[in-house]
Amino acid sequence: MRLFVSSGWDFKMKVDSMNYKLMIRLVFLVSSICLFTLGFAFEKKGRPNILFLTLDDMNWDSMGVYGSKVPKITPHMDALAKKGLRFKYAYVQSPNCSPSRNVFQSGRYPHNSGLVGFYNVQPSFKTLPEQLKENGYITAVLNKPRDSSMHGDYDQFWDHHEIMKADRKRDAASYKRVFEDFLERVREDKKPFYCVVNVADPHKPFFGEAASKKEGMDDFEPSRLYKTNEVEVPPFLPEAKEIHQEIADYYNSVKRADDCIGSVLEAFRESEFKENTIVMLVSDHGMALPFAKSSLYPNGVRTPWLVTWPGKIKPNTVEKRHMISAIDFMPTILDLCGIDPDPTVDGRSFLPLIQGREQAGRDKVFVQFNENAGGNPSPMRAVITKKYCYVFNAWSNGERAFMSASNFHTSYKKMKKMAATDPKIEARFNHLQKRSVEELYAIDKDPHALKNLIDKSVYKSIVKQLQSTLENWMKENQDPALDAFLIKEDPEKLNAWFMAEDKSAELRAQTIQWKRYKNRAGGTGKNKKLFIK
Repeated sequence: MRLFVSSGWDFKMKVDSMNYKLMIRLVFLVSSICLFTLGFAFEKKGRPNILFLTLDDMNWDSMGVYGSKVPKITPHMDALAKKGLRFKYAYVQSPNCSPSRNVFQSGRYPHNSGLVGFYNVQPSFKTLPEQLKENGYITAVLNKPRDSSMHGDYDQFWDHHEIMKADRKRDAASYKRVFEDFLERVREDKKPFYCVVNVADPHKPFFGEAASKKEGMDDFEPSRLYKTNEVEVPPFLPEAKEIHQEIADYYNSVKRADDCIGSVLEAFRESEFKENTIVMLVSDHGMALPFAKSSLYPNGVRTPWLVTWPGKIKPNTVEKRHMISAIDFMPTILDLCGIDPDPTVDGRSFLPLIQGREQAGRDKVFVQFNENAGGNPSPMRAVITKKYCYVFNAWSNGERAFMSASNFHTSYKKMKKMAATDPKIEARFNHLQKRSVEELYAIDKDPHALKNLIDKSVYKSIVKQLQSTLENWMKENQDPALDAFLIKEDPEKLNAWFMAEDKSAELRAQTIQWKRYKNRAGGTGKNKKLFIK
């Protein structure tokens, strides 16, 4: 009996022991799952938000921290710069709107994404907002979704998109409202966000101009108005009363752009997202005046570039050792968000630079212009270092005139008029129109690209070196303009190449969906196809 009881008791103890061990293992398993899930949740919650602020047609040196002499011109942007990092040598890839903006979202040179002009492209790759959406981000573009997207089906790229009407996109209060509306959606969706805010200023028409008044944009006055005696005409333009007034109007629009940025940042500071958001700010290209926008000179493609990251970047830091450009934006953002960058992108992450480290191979950038908003091609390529800017103009034949939006503005018209009586301005104006097949500028000494050194014997070795650098890049990146570059010394062949490009551009204008309502072929409403690269 004792044996039976003892055996039964031993059996019970063994069963209890087994149950206890099973229970412990079960608790451990459940705990592990909970901890993993919780950790994953924390990881997701900890992933940074991205706020990307862009200015429209603002020159790189128009901000106070980038050397502007206009008093108190950009206090909001300057304050943002002093909270983080600013790059001294930052560039966009293209000096006109849609091609430039889509480099940021594609990580590809325009000739590789297919979007070299102002038409809609069906990409064969995942854009930045698409990759972020697939990885749990909510994506948004506030103002200019047309020029921030490869094609017109914005839902493919953006969870949230808003077109701001002509007058309201110059209103600081409207930017705060649309940004706050988006943040409400973020709170509902409980996801990290990637939000692009495209401020319309200082794009034409400038504040105070007749078109601005007609379209109601002058109803939104900048917080301060500047007179002509408070601004200087940039060295790449001649001094004249009309030009000086256009420059004052430009800076009044820069001031209003800063007001708009300030309103967005105010809403941002008032939100709960300010501690876990990386903010970047750039301009899409240079000011809408001759020798800036639509040119490959520094005033066309150089941009301010600010980065803030709470607790990660030392305030008021200036990065002046390396060169970055728009193709690097996408891989950098993905890197910051913990997402493996697409190996097919043309750029590379500059996260090491944000972290204060060195990065090899950042001593040059490559830029390009292909065609204007009307579909008229003027293919150009350039390689830019800290010292030099070498430009190849595949369209130039000594007779053909360059066409851009600035042809319709005051400074161009006044230069043309002054050229009739002033030989120096005549030479400068003729260069603006006709260029030459090749150009070279020592931009460390001549930052406004005023003196073309291409025929100076002392620079012969520099020219050869930069020619070789550009040719190798064109080969590596499968640039179709390589064919033109290889025949640049044969005017007849080069002209024949250009005429074939012109026919291709005309065909696109006639058949491909356009980002503008009209082009060289007329109205674009009849165009139904997407361009497929």
